[in-house]
Amino acid sequence: LGIWTGDDIDGNFTRLAGSTGGSIYRIDDSQIYDLKDIIASSTESFSFLAYDDSDAFDDYYRRRKRRSIEEEEEEFGLLSRRRRQGGYSQAAFYVDETVGRLTIQVTFDELADRRLLEAVTMSSETECDAQVDASRFGNMVHYAVDCPCVGQWITKIPYSISNKWKFAARTFGEYSIGFDVMFEQVSTTGYNEKIRDPCAGDRTTIWITLYQDNSIDDGVALNIILTGKSYEQIYRLTQDRDNTGQWSTRMIVPNVAFSVAVRGTTVEGNVFLRLLNTDIRPTTTCLRTERISPNQLTIKAGGETSIIMSLKAKDEPKRYDLYCMNDRRRDGFETDISRPSSKNGRGSFHDVKEVDRYYYIYVKVNAPPLIDVGEIVNIKCYARSGSHKVYKMYSLMVANVYS
Repeated sequence: LGIWTGDDIDGNFTRLAGSTGGSIYRIDDSQIYDLKDIIASSTESFSFLAYDDSDAFDDYYRRRKRRSIEEEEEEFGLLSRRRRQGGYSQAAFYVDETVGRLTIQVTFDELADRRLLEAVTMSSETECDAQVDASRFGNMVHYAVDCPCVGQWITKIPYSISNKWKFAARTFGEYSIGFDVMFEQVSTTGYNEKIRDPCAGDRTTIWITLYQDNSIDDGVALNIILTGKSYEQIYRLTQDRDNTGQWSTRMIVPNVAFSVAVRGTTVEGNVFLRLLNTDIRPTTTCLRTERISPNQLTIKAGGETSIIMSLKAKDEPKRYDLYCMNDRRRDGFETDISRPSSKNGRGSFHDVKEVDRYYYIYVKVNAPPLIDVGEIVNIKCYARSGSHKVYKMYSLMVANVYS
C-alpha cells in the first residue's frame, strides 16, 4: 500500500507497486486523515476484481489483451459482469442475503480529475433504503454500504482513453461460504483424476468443495448454475457421504467458456449465491493419464516408472510438439519420451491426423541408484500446437518398496 501526496511520484515506484499487486493512492495533504476505511479495505483480499480493457489507440494499450463485448459478458456471466454503454463501463456485483456489508472501490491508474471521480456512481437495481457512504480521493473512489439490498449493485465508470481503472468489490458477513471446482477425468483404462480444465464435449462429474459447509442447510436443494455464451444449465448437487464438503453432479462440458455459481440456503434460512472468480475454459486438446506403473505414487532408487498418456484433438488435425522434464536432473533423475519415436530438433511430436482419435505417449522416469528415501521428483509433460497447450504434472516419492 502506497500513499503519495502531490504529483511528484517516481515512475519506478509506480511500476513496482503495480507489478506486485499493490495499491497507490494519490491524495492532497488535507485528505490524509480520511483514509481509515480505505486502508482497512485495501489490506483485505477482494472477493471480485475487474480491469478496464477498453480499446485505445496508443502503443501501450495496443499491447494489452483485447476483448470484445461478447467475451466480457461471457467472462463475468450471471453474477458479475462489465458492459459499455453511452460512454460508461458498468461493473455489476451480486449481493445475497448473507452479506452484511459491501465495499466497492474504483482505482484509476493516474491522478483523476474531480469531475471524473464524481461521475463514478453506484446504485442497486432494486429500491433500497441502505445508506451508501462515498469517499473520493486523488485517483480512487470508495463506496461502503451497510445491510445492502439483495440483488445486483451496479457501478458506472466513465470511459477515459488515457486513464484506466481497476474495480474491486468485497463482501462482509457472518458466513464466509466459498467453493472450489474440479472435473473428473476418466481414461480409457479407468484411471481417474481430477482436473481444472475439462475437455469440451466430455461427459464428466463436476466436483464442488464447499468451505464452511457446516453453515449450509443440507436439507434444502443446493444447485450449481453454469452460464456462458448461448449456454445456461442448472444442476442439483448431491453430497458425497464419505467426504464432508464434497458435492457433485454429472454434466456435459460445453465448448464455450462458462462461469460457475453455487446457490443454497444457510442453516438460518438465508439464501446465498456464490460465484467462482475465474471462468472455466474447456479445451479442445485433451491430454489424459492412462496408466502409471508399477506404482502411481512411488519410485525405487535405481528403478524405472512408466507413464502412459493419451492425446486427442477435438477441433481439427494438427501436429503437437511433446516435452517431458523433471526438476531433479542434477540429482540424476532422467525423463524420456520413448514413444512416439518421431523426433524434431527439441523433442518428440505427434501428427494428429484424425479428430477424436486417441494418440498415445509413453514416458519413462528413471531414478538414480544412490538417492535418499523420501526424496520427491516432480515431472511435467505437455503437448503444444500453436496456441493450444495442455500439460500434466506428476510427483513420485523415492521408496524402498512399492506400496
